[in-house]
Amino acid sequence: GGFMSLTTKQIPGTSFAEAMKARDRILDTVDVLIDKFMSENPEDSERAQITIMGRLIYGKDKDNNRVMTRDEMKDNILNLIFAGHDTTYASISTLLYHLSENKDAMDALAAEVSTLSDPLTADELRNAPVLNACIHESWRCDPPVAGSFRKAVKELQHKGYSFGAGSVFNYSILMATTDEKLYKSHEKFEMRRFLPKEHPLYSSDIDSGIDPFQGRSSYPIFGGGTHVCLGKAFAQLELRVLAARLLKGYKVEVRNPEKVYFPVNGWNIEFKLTKRKSM
Repeated sequence: GGFMSLTTKQIPGTSFAEAMKARDRILDTVDVLIDKFMSENPEDSERAQITIMGRLIYGKDKDNNRVMTRDEMKDNILNLIFAGHDTTYASISTLLYHLSENKDAMDALAAEVSTLSDPLTADELRNAPVLNACIHESWRCDPPVAGSFRKAVKELQHKGYSFGAGSVFNYSILMATTDEKLYKSHEKFEMRRFLPKEHPLYSSDIDSGIDPFQGRSSYPIFGGGTHVCLGKAFAQLELRVLAARLLKGYKVEVRNPEKVYFPVNGWNIEFKLTKRKSM
């Protein structure tokens, strides 16, 4: 649709114009949701203080001025809906695809999550080495977002080149995560590269020496710096919970995988769940 349009001018009848009309309809709905939230949750209410919606609507700066205009609120809410939804479904389907193609990783992950408590706890999930290694390697192989942009706020000098304030730079996440200088055998899904050295499955032959939790330029899945993805922690938690729940309770059989690049990078799959027998 509009994402692949040849023009960004709203010429009647073009896919971009139709896409923008659809966006306007969604923003009208978001407008209604903002009004409903404000009527039900005044500024001093608990939900106004602890929810993303509340913080967007009532957030203030150090001088007690509202941070966002109404249009900015709507744009940010829309961004959370689409950025969070599309990248999450792409991440879980891509993870299942890679696990289905790598039985050793699937078996190791199933064995690990079978030992986790019920209900799951955030600390356990955060410290599950195989779970996190599989997730990080799946994102490395197929980052949902292949690149992004940054704007220079002042003049920069780099390797003899000058860039004026306001210059826009495109950085490639995919080029970083497939750089053979950073990742040995980068074309292979190899979750052992992200295991801690004390883990029995660790192999120094494939270790990249890169800590994906740091999110530096060698692993920029969520960007970095002051403009790191707002949903980073939530996305990591979502994928940990989904993967642990699926593999703890079911055997997963993947069918008809299809590589896709838009609107997000990853794999579309069909999958069959077979309930595991209780021990």
